[in-house]
Amino acid sequence: MRKKTLLLAFSAAFILSACGSNSTTNTQEDSADEASSAISIEAAEESASIAETLEDNSNTENSSEINGYLPSSATDYKQAYKEIIKYEQERLASVSPDDYDEYEDTIDCYWLYDIDKDNTPELLIRYGHCEATFHGKLYTFIEGKLQLIDGIGMGHTSFYAVPDENGILSYWGHMGYGSASKLTLQNGLLESEELYSEDINEKLQNGDDAWYKAANEIIEGAYYLEAFNYYSTYPIEMYDVVADYSSGNIQSVPTSYSFPDNNPDFYTDIMQNDVIVSAVALDQFMNTPGEVPFSMLLEPGQIYEYTHSYLNVHGLTYADLNSDGIYECIFYLSENEQNKDYRAILSLQDRTVYAYLTFYPGETTITEDGYFVSEPGEYTHERYVKRVLYDKENGFTYAVPSEQ
Repeated sequence: MRKKTLLLAFSAAFILSACGSNSTTNTQEDSADEASSAISIEAAEESASIAETLEDNSNTENSSEINGYLPSSATDYKQAYKEIIKYEQERLASVSPDDYDEYEDTIDCYWLYDIDKDNTPELLIRYGHCEATFHGKLYTFIEGKLQLIDGIGMGHTSFYAVPDENGILSYWGHMGYGSASKLTLQNGLLESEELYSEDINEKLQNGDDAWYKAANEIIEGAYYLEAFNYYSTYPIEMYDVVADYSSGNIQSVPTSYSFPDNNPDFYTDIMQNDVIVSAVALDQFMNTPGEVPFSMLLEPGQIYEYTHSYLNVHGLTYADLNSDGIYECIFYLSENEQNKDYRAILSLQDRTVYAYLTFYPGETTITEDGYFVSEPGEYTHERYVKRVLYDKENGFTYAVPSEQ
C-alpha cells in the first residue's frame, strides 16, 4: 500500500451537485477535456488544503489542544466523541453563515465506523456546507485519549463499510469521473489504496445507461454508511446497538407481532380523532414541531419549511421497528399520493405517541421486522438497507449490510 494525500469521494451516480440550490450540474454535453481540467484543478486545490491540514496536525501532535478543543479527562470513546461533537455544535452556533470562510469550516455531519476492527469505532467529521467545500477529519480513541489521525477530502464523497477486515471504502464521483479507495489504519497512520477508477463521460455522451461500479463489486460485502446529524450525539450513545445489527450479532427478535393495546385500529384512530402526537425530526431537513394535534403535521410549512399546500397521508404499513413485538405505523406524506416526499413513523412510548419525520425516504419496501430496503432503480444501481433507532425525543437512521 502507498500512503498518499487523500482526495477521496463518491457519488452513487447521484451526488453530482455543487453547493445546494446555488449550484448547477454538468450536462452530458460538457466535454471530457473541460471535465478533466476541472477535476485537475479541484484535485490540486484539495490536495493543497489537505497538505496544510496534515501540517497543522503534526504541529499539534504534542499539544493538548485539537482544533481549539481541549480534551477533557474522558475515559471512554463515547464520552470523548460526544464532547467533541458538542464542541463543534457550539462552534457552529457561534458562526454567521455570512462569514463564509469560517462557516465553511464548521461541522456538517459525522460518521462512526470501526475502521481497524479493534472494537472501538473511529469518528469521521465532515466540515463545510456544500460539495465544493466539504472536508473532514478522522479521530480515534486510543490509550485513553482522543487522537486526531488525519485530514480527509470529502467533496462528492460517500463511505462504505468494509466488513471483517481493516478498512473503510471511500468512493468519489464527479462530472463523470469516479474512483474508490480503501482506507486502513496501520500503526496509528491512515493509508490509502486505490481499487477502482473510471471515466464514464464517453458512455454518457453516447446515451448509454452508465453507472460507476457498485461498491460491493469492488469489495465484497461493502455497504453504504449513513451519516449522522451534527445536532445529536444519540448515535454515539447507541453505537453498540448499531454494531450488533451491522455484524449480525442481534439478540433474539419476536416471531409474532401485535398492535398497541391489542387494537388494530390504534394508529388510524389517532389520525381520525386528531390525537396529540410528539413530532420529532430524524434528519436535519425536517422540522421538530413537538407536541401538536396530528392534523397539524399536514399543514403547510409544519414538518418541512418549504411545503406550500396541505399534505396527504398514504401508504400506511406496519412493522416492528424496535424489536419489542409491537407494531409501529409507517406512512408517507406528500401533496399527491404518487410521491413519497416525507415519511412519518408513529410509535407509542410511555403512553405518548411519537411521530418521527424523515425527508424524502428512498425505500421501496419495509420488512415486518423493521428493515427499510431500497432496491436498485432509476437513480441508483445499488441496494441499500437501513434501520431506525429511537427513544422518545432522540432518533436516527443507520445502515446495515445490504444482504439483510
